[in-house]
Amino acid sequence: MLFNSLNFLIFLPVTFLVYYSLPQRSRWIFMLVASYFFYAGWKVQYLGLIAFSTVVDYFMSNLIYKTEDPFKRKVMLGVSLTINFSFLILFKYFHFLIGGNSWFKELAATHENIMWLQFIFEYGIPVGISFYTFQAVSYTVDVYRKRVVPERNLGKFALYMSFFPQLVAGPIERFSHLHPQLFKKFVPTLETFRQAFQIALLGFFLKMTIADNLGSLIAPVFSNPESYAAAWKILAVALFGIQIYTDFNGYTLIAIGVARLFGVHLMDNFRLPYGAYSIKDFWARWHISLSTWFRDYVYVPLGGSKSTRSRWIMGILLTFGLSGLWHGANVTFIYWGLIHGVYYLIEQAFFPVARDKNPGWLEKSVRWLLTMTVVGIGWLFFRADSMKIVGKFFQAVGEQTEQLHFSLQQVVPICVFLVIEVIIRQSRPDVYLENKKTAYRWLCYLILLFCILFFSDTGNMQFIYFQF
Repeated sequence: MLFNSLNFLIFLPVTFLVYYSLPQRSRWIFMLVASYFFYAGWKVQYLGLIAFSTVVDYFMSNLIYKTEDPFKRKVMLGVSLTINFSFLILFKYFHFLIGGNSWFKELAATHENIMWLQFIFEYGIPVGISFYTFQAVSYTVDVYRKRVVPERNLGKFALYMSFFPQLVAGPIERFSHLHPQLFKKFVPTLETFRQAFQIALLGFFLKMTIADNLGSLIAPVFSNPESYAAAWKILAVALFGIQIYTDFNGYTLIAIGVARLFGVHLMDNFRLPYGAYSIKDFWARWHISLSTWFRDYVYVPLGGSKSTRSRWIMGILLTFGLSGLWHGANVTFIYWGLIHGVYYLIEQAFFPVARDKNPGWLEKSVRWLLTMTVVGIGWLFFRADSMKIVGKFFQAVGEQTEQLHFSLQQVVPICVFLVIEVIIRQSRPDVYLENKKTAYRWLCYLILLFCILFFSDTGNMQFIYFQF
């Protein structure tokens, strides 16, 4: 179920009340049931996938931990990784790998030995499969590296895999950070409610009043770019940058706020990414849980910065390319990742001063402008459905008579958002408002509530990152 839906507004308080009415020792059981119920709100059939992955990783990790033989440990790790990535490839990338050919769909529907593949085409990509797969992989690898002790209770491990606030779109939490919080004794206070309310309120504002409105505004441009002049297309790409940031950060803030109600502190996933003055800096601020995952489980194992120069270059390009592919089964996502990777290499080769922590304001401004230009070009590839659409953005074809028409419903929330970004900077709303006077805090609440009530898009759009 969607955070921004009536079902969730019923589900959350019921879950909260039942959870805290139970004895401490049995609360985690109810949370597991609630999390599976939450996930079943999309398609109950997909519960089998996450349950199967959970069982596989549970047994493999415990076997790895008990085994001292290096070869056997590698074999068991390989079994776990193969099963996890096989499901991901089968459900998310199989259609892409066969070229999207309709003949294969017909073949799968008529030949009994491969009819089970029809299930994939009918039900699509399981919501959140990329997120919980990466969370499972990080756990098994950390057990293999002897960085964590595996959970002996299958049910408790299942809760780590399925904790509902961050299940479908992250943050991708590490076992050592999330697991202990799920079972510690916690008594909610008024301060807990205040913090959760502040964080989630800003998340709903970002999603419902900015991301959804911008999505409706720019969708025609990406559907029919040849009808718009270059200036409007550039503006549409820039607005998509704001849309995807407010959409994904909105989800993350809601998840952080909801998790706080149950005594769980999820990691921050964004730190003012559009204030970055290099691609390296951007990825230290954007989708932090994913960027650190690729750093720890792809880039470093490939040799990291300690490898030879040629191997380091290949490691950078492979890491960024895979991060693009992680987002979707489309060549446009691969190009998006490689654009970031190539510019990262250019920065390191021609602007070594970018490694400095305190550049001058003029130099920093120029580097910021270059970085945002590259990020913007990347967003074009990210948002476009195909390379054909990308090509049309660079072509002057058609009559180009269409324009973007802004309404008060779109302008007011964007202005409020820009003020928030300037004032709060890298702090979450609860951190910023912590020492502010009560009157000031309530003024901020009322402004956000007013925008949500009167300027929200009525389409009730799904979060963008649910498709990944």
